[in-house]
Amino acid sequence: MRLRWNEELKKLIRGVILFLVAAVLLANLGLGVFKNRMRRDYTALAAGVLENVRQAYPQVSEEQLFRLLDVPGATEEGWEILARYGIFTEYGSRTLERQEERLLRFQMGMNAILLLTIFLGILAIIIYLQRRQHRIEELQRYMEKLSRGNYCLNLEENNDDELSGLRNEVYRLTVQLKESAALEQGRRQALADSVANISHQLKTPMTSMTILLDNLTENEEMDRITRHRFLTEVRRQLMGMSWLIANMLKLSRLEAGVVELQRTSVEAGQLVEKCTARLQTAAEWKAVGLEVRLQPGAALYVDENWTVEALCNIIKNAIEHSPEGGSVRISASENEIYTKICVADSGSGISGEERERLFQRFYRGSNAAQDSIGIGLALAKEVVEQQHGHIQVESKEGEGTVFSLRFMKI
Repeated sequence: MRLRWNEELKKLIRGVILFLVAAVLLANLGLGVFKNRMRRDYTALAAGVLENVRQAYPQVSEEQLFRLLDVPGATEEGWEILARYGIFTEYGSRTLERQEERLLRFQMGMNAILLLTIFLGILAIIIYLQRRQHRIEELQRYMEKLSRGNYCLNLEENNDDELSGLRNEVYRLTVQLKESAALEQGRRQALADSVANISHQLKTPMTSMTILLDNLTENEEMDRITRHRFLTEVRRQLMGMSWLIANMLKLSRLEAGVVELQRTSVEAGQLVEKCTARLQTAAEWKAVGLEVRLQPGAALYVDENWTVEALCNIIKNAIEHSPEGGSVRISASENEIYTKICVADSGSGISGEERERLFQRFYRGSNAAQDSIGIGLALAKEVVEQQHGHIQVESKEGEGTVFSLRFMKI
């Protein structure tokens, strides 16, 4: 297994080795200097003794003096005599030769300890690098698992070191990239579905208008009433197509995350007033009354324009499902947790099966209006949910339907 070194570790090891080598050299140099100084001190002492004896006893020859000094060893009595006069007391009963042997043994022991320290240090570094290499290989295998979609994070393998931190960061980054890729794929798929749905929904009105226009073009003698009816139908189909395309584009932009909702504090009464003003003509055309009951000061934190769009679609749906002479009741209230807006119609109600599919695109209930396309409620649900809201539908057949919009106060 080839060990992997990094530059910081190389610099650290070089520094430690240089320090230890320098310590060995300095220690040996210091011991050598001390040994030489000790020799000079002993030599100076011996020279002084010889000179003093020669002066005191001139009859003693130099040969006799050297023979006396060359006698190996010394008796304890001699060292005791010297010690009484303060001579050589710091060396005890050891001779210069023994003291040098002692220094030599100390020097060798010191060198052995330093060399052993260097060896153990290098061995510890190699063991650390082997373990580190093993952890790096585990991290590589872990990254290969992540690349294959195995997003498992084993908490038991996490230690308090840099490689575990790197492992967790790789996991977090990989999951984020995966989620981003999945989100982007979802957005593309949603856009593709929207385009496919628009194309599908436009086929019928396009075919109908083509037939009508062909009849108008080919039959120049068509009576005025029939021509007017055909042109009115073409106009109605064009308006329906325009409304469909506009709402599908809005819904697609919301689902793709292109639209950034600008949320501000808005009074519920202001939203309801804009919706009722926009839909007043439609309600009067069908003879449906709009009853508004609002809690004073009730407010919600939403994007005003988009929320008006969603609320208008729900009120419009309630008007379409209310019978002639019926009514649509709009109320708003708030508490410490959420603000609620309710829209209740006086229609025939919705069955449980239809309620489950109510917010699907292009779903038209059994009581839907003839020109209904089935996109308004899907758009309303998307707008509400992107603002931390929730839509709830309560309905009983024969007793009408209530749409409740709850916007959390966060």
